[in-house]
Amino acid sequence: MGLFILAFLTANGGGILRDVLTARPVSILSSNEPFYVVVSVAVVAALFKLHRKGAIENRFIFVLADAVGLVAFAIMGSLIALEIKAPFFGFVTLAFLTAAGGGILRDLLVNEVPDVLHSGFYGSIAILVAVGIYLLALVDFIHPLSLLAVFTAGLLLRLFASHYRWTLPKL
Repeated sequence: MGLFILAFLTANGGGILRDVLTARPVSILSSNEPFYVVVSVAVVAALFKLHRKGAIENRFIFVLADAVGLVAFAIMGSLIALEIKAPFFGFVTLAFLTAAGGGILRDLLVNEVPDVLHSGFYGSIAILVAVGIYLLALVDFIHPLSLLAVFTAGLLLRLFASHYRWTLPKL
């Protein structure tokens, strides 16, 4: 049950925060798909005993899946910001919360300092994606190919950042 709760919160927490902040219907209340996805992931994780394996976060398949989710959710948050005609900070906030909010909530629930508060670069990718989409919106250039370009750039940036262990400078 704990594995399911943590997986559900990680996958859906950011979107719930985004929807509540933008006064939109909470997306997980209109479809069973998020539930099925989380149950499937939790079952696979339990079958492979992933919760017992150390340093799974550093394995390529995990980093790749995480990168895809991070960038896709940042794009989703940015597109919702565009839809509600949010200002620049709204783009950044919605992209960041949609992409990293679930992980932040999960970390707080298990009494850990959220990664985005001490490692730095993970959340920065969501912010850079938001800036890219904001700039594309300013020049009225939002279409599937431009979004694919932003997705690819964000994905590659996350993979390089993970591989080379990039962090932001600490004060």
